[in-house]
Amino acid sequence: MNQYQEKLSAFLDGELSETETRAMEKALENDAELQAELETLMAADRVAKDEFAAILGEPVPFELAKAIQDAPEDIIANDPGAPRKGTGWLTAAAAVIALAIGSGGGYWAGLTQGNEVVAAPGWLQDIADYHTVYAAQKRHLVEVPATERDHIQTWLTNTVGADVRVPDLTAQGLEFQGARLLVAAGKPVAQLMYLDANERVVALCQIQTETPRDGFAEQSIQNFGMVSWGGENSNFVVVGDEGRSDLAEIARAAATQV
Repeated sequence: MNQYQEKLSAFLDGELSETETRAMEKALENDAELQAELETLMAADRVAKDEFAAILGEPVPFELAKAIQDAPEDIIANDPGAPRKGTGWLTAAAAVIALAIGSGGGYWAGLTQGNEVVAAPGWLQDIADYHTVYAAQKRHLVEVPATERDHIQTWLTNTVGADVRVPDLTAQGLEFQGARLLVAAGKPVAQLMYLDANERVVALCQIQTETPRDGFAEQSIQNFGMVSWGGENSNFVVVGDEGRSDLAEIARAAATQV
């Protein structure tokens, strides 16, 4: 096992430093085996999330709910940090939730650092999943049409928490169609949809972050080409069919307008 294989989980969780992340991205570009291992980890992550969501959807048995409510409190006299009367059940509930997480498949890859949800490879995987569905749509390609451009910018800015602008990409052969709101890595994402002359979909997605990435990075996920970059308090990605030779050009043109 090489140094990159050992750090794949940390890379997926957004726990690597900027330098380590750059090195990992470069290694992934040239190592098909490493790419396959990362895809396996991502698949396990999705399975774990699905199983955890199913657990949360199940009703809590009456006996368990009563046990939580009736859980005794051990309050130490004169301890300023001691819980107040009536809060002991919260501790018990937290333990139950922790147990549920632990039994939800044995693997949970969170995309967080402290209180910040990191726009790491996990959010790009989510974008690829969405693009698989929405790029195939015709009549329902977008939620809000391009004719409501001003509303789109206001709506998505307020929802995403970062200034969302609709770039004009006609010089790159793309016509703006409208927008959608997505959720990736647990955060709202603005998705602006464009069509080229052959009616192929190209999407520009934006997620708010306190740690935007430096420079442009190209990669492929699920047969889609992606070019990602950061700016101000957001990370961006342009996604289109794998093999498109103009995605980098589109990304750079969009970056000057967002």
